Amino acid sequence: MSQLIQLSRHSYVYRGFTIHKCPRNSATMRTAYNVLSDGNYFGRDFALAEAMKTVDQIRDGSSQ
Repeated sequence: MSQLIQLSRHSYVYRGFTIHKCPRNSATMRTAYNVLSDGNYFGRDFALAEAMKTVDQIRDGSSQ
């Protein structure tokens, strides 16, 4: 089990990946989370739990 570490108000580290919380979209009022590692962008999710799931899928090698 990996731990989510909050670095600042907008940055988290999970399993070696950085999850960056983006400003809320004024039209949709949704907050997005970008998944990054070593300068590589791995996508955008609309919940922190989804971003963590994306990291798990990348690390475990599953495509779903």
